[in-house]
Amino acid sequence: MFALVSALLLGQVLGQAVTPPDSKASSSRLWSTSSAATWNNSYLIGNGRLGGAVPGNIASELVYINEDSFWSGGFIYRVNQDARSYMPELQQLIREGRVVEATNLADIAYTGTPLSARHYDTLATWEITMNHSSKATNGSYERYLDIDDATSGTYYVINGTAYSREYIASQPAGVLAVRIASNTTGAVSLQAHIRRAPDGSLNRFEDYSRRVGNDTMVMGGNDASYPGIQFSAGTRVVAKGGSVYAIGDTVVVDHADEAWLYLQSWTTYRKDDPEAAVLSDLAAIEKTYPEIRAEHVTDYQSYAHRVDLSFGNSSAEQRNMTTSQRVAAANSTFDPGFTSLFFQFGRYLLIASSRNGTLAANLQGIWNSQMDPFWGSKYTTNINVEMNYWPALVTNLADLQGPLDDLIAATREKGTNVSETMYGVENGGWVLHHNTDMWGDAAPQDNYIYSTWWASAAPWMVSHQMEKYRFTGDTTYLRNVYPNLKSAAQFFVGFLSDYEGYKVVNPTISPENAYILPSDNLTAVAITLGATMDTELLWELFNSIKEANELLHLGDDAFVSQLEALEAKLPPYRENYFGGLQEWIHDYQEAIPGIDHLSPLWAAYPGNQITSYNMTLFNWARETLNHRLQRQLRYAGWLKGLLLQSHESVSTAGSPSGYSPPPSYGGSSANQTLTAAFTGDVNKAPLIRLLPALPEAFAAAGGGGYVSGLRARGGFEVGIVWDAKGGLVSANITSLIGGTAYVTLGDTPIGQSNGTAVKADGAGSGVFLKLNTQAGKSYGVTNA
Repeated sequence: MFALVSALLLGQVLGQAVTPPDSKASSSRLWSTSSAATWNNSYLIGNGRLGGAVPGNIASELVYINEDSFWSGGFIYRVNQDARSYMPELQQLIREGRVVEATNLADIAYTGTPLSARHYDTLATWEITMNHSSKATNGSYERYLDIDDATSGTYYVINGTAYSREYIASQPAGVLAVRIASNTTGAVSLQAHIRRAPDGSLNRFEDYSRRVGNDTMVMGGNDASYPGIQFSAGTRVVAKGGSVYAIGDTVVVDHADEAWLYLQSWTTYRKDDPEAAVLSDLAAIEKTYPEIRAEHVTDYQSYAHRVDLSFGNSSAEQRNMTTSQRVAAANSTFDPGFTSLFFQFGRYLLIASSRNGTLAANLQGIWNSQMDPFWGSKYTTNINVEMNYWPALVTNLADLQGPLDDLIAATREKGTNVSETMYGVENGGWVLHHNTDMWGDAAPQDNYIYSTWWASAAPWMVSHQMEKYRFTGDTTYLRNVYPNLKSAAQFFVGFLSDYEGYKVVNPTISPENAYILPSDNLTAVAITLGATMDTELLWELFNSIKEANELLHLGDDAFVSQLEALEAKLPPYRENYFGGLQEWIHDYQEAIPGIDHLSPLWAAYPGNQITSYNMTLFNWARETLNHRLQRQLRYAGWLKGLLLQSHESVSTAGSPSGYSPPPSYGGSSANQTLTAAFTGDVNKAPLIRLLPALPEAFAAAGGGGYVSGLRARGGFEVGIVWDAKGGLVSANITSLIGGTAYVTLGDTPIGQSNGTAVKADGAGSGVFLKLNTQAGKSYGVTNA
């Protein structure tokens, strides 16, 4: 059967010329003139489920392979059996300020048993050993990753013969594929093999490895646990010219004109018999590599081409630099083309690591070369997994959020039990700490003072679901995920406790930060109660439920009233000792100045409670940002710029809901009738800010620029063109679902009138332009 299919494929092979990639002429490529010295410098390909890290070695290529469901074992029940009984004592120690004692108790009574959830594992190494020298003709080597079509390539010349390898991770075909070609007849000779250990020294957890027929080899094994997850991976080779045969567990190609290599892998997470599934899939490949490649590119570009961004033209000197050279130079000089590429690279990684039906993008996406990776390459829910999905909505990839929704469902299932057995909250609430695995493990993770004692991940996770509704207007989706929001809130209804007249989370931390113990001014501690970030998350969660209940007519009014009573007792926002936003319930001195986590600023981003509508809070947030990042920003100054914002809302009822700015704040024109609205209010319209923070130096460096395809809340797609001074040339706003929006240019606060007026046909003009839109209609906006 394999021989027949191979013969059919060979008849369809079309030879292609092998020419230098000339990546410096492409605006969509990361590229280098040397192979990757380490795994971290490899180029990454992925189809959501399968991932490959491609180093581009000349003679001995080692592609690191991952399958998103290959973790270190099955679900472990880790809830500390004594946590519930010791929780009151732990809380009392914290209330009394006996923080060192509380930490010591938490070390043994709060932590999970065992400490860690399952970790993500590396799967295998795909070896492609070329039968030629390992030294290319000087100056001929080049490798690249093309963000426009999701292909990676390697090119080099040896003794006058040019070779190329192209790598793809096809979602339609469900496989990784490599095309190896040469410009000389019969010059492609290689050996293909898959092994478990990257260095080949041990066949750790590898249970079998053998040839199947004349063109395929398969291997498989398990993780380190029992009973664990079994996996299988196989490769099949098709060649034009020469011969293909298998010896032992290696497929050999001799003197071919070109070869196509395919790789498939499955685990028992999805397939009862992974080996049978791998072999069946490989045998069923009937399309040629060019056909598979074409379908792959079409599929990828259906996501990637939704957004186009240009900051203008880079200089000839910048365009001629390799990627590593541009990274180094961009620290001091704005590089327009490279900045656009950096933006699209972020979208590329999400497309490559998160597709509906796959697991969510983990701490390293889907790429990992180690059996014991950093932080377990799990789902760090106190910022990292959320950051992975920040690009999904605004950069027009909302349909890639499905895996995150699946992870939320898994953690809710496990977290309901943790709520009951660990905290004694038995009202249907669910809890999630700072980390989880593919099984949704909701017990505390590790024994680390800066992160472990935190139970507020669920409100942050479900905020992504509320945000998806805001961007899409999909009420069916909101109705489906509302139980997640409600259950997250139910936990805090049962767990919030009293402290100095407030309702607080106890115990808690401000994620990843610590403070100096006031009693000795020396000891760094983290465990506390009533951290500011908790207040911000709960405010957003409680009001999201209020808003959803009214929008969907759910009749959950009694629960909403209960949440409103709790919200009224949350600690207020206050100014700290350096003029920033206070991070803890008391004004402690932070122990890690300049820490890269901005936990107390959640309400400014990704939340929307702190905006320029209230300059008191806004200035506190700005001072915290300046204080925290003053050392970091100089290493990424070229990234500071915003093209579009839509997190603010304008009240359509004439007054804000649940929020009041200082009485002295406000403008003096007719625009002072505009007031801000916030989460919890259904009588509001999104405010679309065009070019709120585009530095003139950025615009001047590229001679102007444009973006198209961005999404704004309220169901709008936005395109903007700007000139060399950073001024608006034009904008196009397409309404996807109808409804009202306000549009403004720049950063004028709601209620003031000191900005530049804009206009649109049929809508008049103003600093804050009101658009009453129809679904499917586009509105051109220019300066008035």
